Amino acid sequence: MTVGADRLWEEIGFLAYYLHWSFDDLLSLTHSVRRRLLTQVSALNQAESGSA
Repeated sequence: MTVGADRLWEEIGFLAYYLHWSFDDLLSLTHSVRRRLLTQVSALNQAESGSA
């Protein structure tokens, strides 16, 4: 498995955990959309935990 594939699994796992979307739905996203979602979900998670 390449580093790119490892990173993809991390991204999919993170988004699936927080958004409860299906694997296929998350995998069908473009890289830029997936990265934007990661940024948004991370910011919301940090704000909620008080570490923003």
